[in-house]
Amino acid sequence: MRSSPDGFPIKPTAAKLKFSPTLAVNEQVAALRKEGRPVYNLGFGQCPFPVHNVIKDALGASADKNMYLPVAGLPELREAALHYFSKKFQFDPDLFTAIIGPGSKELIYDVQLAVEGDLLHPVPSWVSYAPQAQLIRDQVIHINASVDSDYHISGQMLENAIVQSRKTGKQPRKLILNYPNNPSGLSLTPEKMKEIAAICRKYEILIISDEIYGLVDFRKTHRSIAGFYPEGTVITTGLSKHLSLGGYRLGVAIVPRKESGLFNAICAIASETFSSVASPVQFAALKAFEEQEDLETYITACTKMQSLASNYFRRSLTELGIHYPELNGSFYLYPDFQEFEPALNKIRQVYSSDDLVSDLLRKTGVATLPGSAFGEQSSVLRLRAALCDFDGGFAWQYFSQHPNADMDEFVSQCCPNIVMACEQFVKYFQQLS
Repeated sequence: MRSSPDGFPIKPTAAKLKFSPTLAVNEQVAALRKEGRPVYNLGFGQCPFPVHNVIKDALGASADKNMYLPVAGLPELREAALHYFSKKFQFDPDLFTAIIGPGSKELIYDVQLAVEGDLLHPVPSWVSYAPQAQLIRDQVIHINASVDSDYHISGQMLENAIVQSRKTGKQPRKLILNYPNNPSGLSLTPEKMKEIAAICRKYEILIISDEIYGLVDFRKTHRSIAGFYPEGTVITTGLSKHLSLGGYRLGVAIVPRKESGLFNAICAIASETFSSVASPVQFAALKAFEEQEDLETYITACTKMQSLASNYFRRSLTELGIHYPELNGSFYLYPDFQEFEPALNKIRQVYSSDDLVSDLLRKTGVATLPGSAFGEQSSVLRLRAALCDFDGGFAWQYFSQHPNADMDEFVSQCCPNIVMACEQFVKYFQQLS
């Protein structure tokens, strides 16, 4: 048992835990910028756009709401969120009920904590899923995907993992899916959803479907796997991405009505931890689910701007001869640099994704995250780039006046850090040839 610097014993599960890489890189960038160093932050993914006036005004009007709300959330907010997302994500609202929590991250953890069994964990995937499982001492069963499969698993891959892990004594009962995906910006097709749903139904696997980027879908074709597997899917989502409200910390878990035991368990966990989400935030969030025209226009415009910024970086990969699939949503890319491995080893003494990220930051000022943060072996030379380092307020004003701006016009006018990051990024790899 490890001791803290002050001598108190730390539980092994906590002692093994590392600081979240996404939050760590943001703090590192802030520190470097404070020193006066030019840094282009492709490491931290956070919607940069301003709070819409509809939400801002609603929050101000709710400032006097100082009483505790029900643990599961304000009843009218739960109902509004359920029907809003059921329409957007194409599932039957009558089969589900909603819980409001302090961000989808907390709700994902609570579902993992509530449900017995080990976690089926597609790789690459968001940085917090596996550490959450480790905190509650569930085993993590990795299922490796590749860029050839758009970094998503198939039904056959899932079934193989279930069968093999059971042979070794593991008890897979939970699967986390995330689409559009962090770190890749790619999504699941309905065909793959059907495959995965069939396997989960066959083996009684609960799907935790992280759809926080569902409304940052560039083609507006997002749908939930809950439409194919309603009895065994918990959807988690929230307001942080499509409305740039990460700091409001309001998430939604959408739970099958038939799983009353799971609903009650999540509420019990909540009652002993966060109690309820801040009352003013819940009342203000009611406006987010009214489908007002100006809010919907705002969401569409912000998604378009994220698409332009992300595809600008994708084009930089093309300049390097790296194929990357057409982006589906979110604001991330996850390129593979294995073809550069011999030159990186010889010229840069780069042997891992962690080495690559460190060398990039040191030589170019471009901050990214290593593939090792997303479940990969560190020897796999992949990194994640988040295309959010621009002034969202200025971009919103510019795009409002130039709604037909093409990619080059928008990025050159609104995203100077992304322009510089792409130039430095391309130059770094071209120097290897």
